[in-house]
Amino acid sequence: MMKVGIGLSRSKDLAKALPEAYRASLQKLQALKADFTIIAFTYDHAIDSDLLSALLRRNFKDIPHLGFSTRSAWTDSESFEGESGILMMSFLMPEVKRSFYKIHSVKEKADLWATELIRKLHDSELTSSATGTFLFAADGVHFKAGSGLEQLSEAFPNIQFLGFGSSYGIPQCCQVTDAEVHSNSLVGVFFEGYESWSAILQHIEPEAQPIHINRMSENLVIEIDQKPAFYRLTEHLMETDDLPMMSQDEFRKRMGNLYLVEKSATTHLSPRVLGHSHRVIPLLGSEMTTGMVAVSEPVRLDYELSLGQKKKFYAEDRAIETLTQLKEKVPQPLALFVCASSTRARDPVRTKGDLMLLKEVFPKVPIFAVSSQSEFLNASNQHSAIVWAISN
Repeated sequence: MMKVGIGLSRSKDLAKALPEAYRASLQKLQALKADFTIIAFTYDHAIDSDLLSALLRRNFKDIPHLGFSTRSAWTDSESFEGESGILMMSFLMPEVKRSFYKIHSVKEKADLWATELIRKLHDSELTSSATGTFLFAADGVHFKAGSGLEQLSEAFPNIQFLGFGSSYGIPQCCQVTDAEVHSNSLVGVFFEGYESWSAILQHIEPEAQPIHINRMSENLVIEIDQKPAFYRLTEHLMETDDLPMMSQDEFRKRMGNLYLVEKSATTHLSPRVLGHSHRVIPLLGSEMTTGMVAVSEPVRLDYELSLGQKKKFYAEDRAIETLTQLKEKVPQPLALFVCASSTRARDPVRTKGDLMLLKEVFPKVPIFAVSSQSEFLNASNQHSAIVWAISN
């Protein structure tokens, strides 16, 4: 039977913090040694990679572990943000087979990271019918999901791939597997045959009917639904939010909360996932004379596109609905593993943080949560939180 224990240390001394967090996790686990451990650590603990590697080797020896840098992390009772901290989740899972995978130079490989990972999974003698859960952490600065997540889902439709972009390590982000420290990399662990439930809590959702971008020039959207882009965006705000006619300057203020939402028509949700998966593209601004609108990232015109907004209703009310559905599937999880967008947590219009939402639905369940640069579950779900319910 699987067991989970979570421990936290705020010590600034890495040599003290690692064993302290591990001991705390073992106390919750009621065990002398873990079968597997996940470690989240702050920037200051990752500055000296040689020291981090040496201390991991000394403290964990033959205990398999996966780690990553983060700026903030929290449990159901403790947290740290922008200060020294190590959060650790230890597992007793003797009957579950675990395999580690590493992909280096993710910045240079673009979508080829997925091709390499698929090849490594096939080399492990996995077939397309394999089941399980694959958890990964990738360099949040250099990693671009691209179409790689779709390739993974097509190659292994019964495996749930979930992950996130690590943040604020060396030189920007770093990951750890078995005492080796990596940057510009992706590291993951595959729990073979272990089927679990997850939920995506979105902060931005598609609104109204899908749109069609008729004309673009590089990162400038010229025409949407055969109308000047700026006009079409103001029209959307009037329709969805029932806003009155107002000046262009007034509309421009409200457009800062408008996003393009991109969904693949071919990608299906991973098995046992609740919620909706999509990529969010921020709008950078508009040119009033021509009506053109600038976007922050390339837009894939062969995907379904919608306009969406960041709203408290999506982040809170809709999240409670999704978490309630998750509780129906997993009434008593051993723990919740959460990767939440750092921008989602800082939204000033919210009245309930993610911790409050989770405790409202799962009042007595231990939580292991980290802030992330982006969240990955079938797509790059920025501004969201991914909740993985760990159960027997």
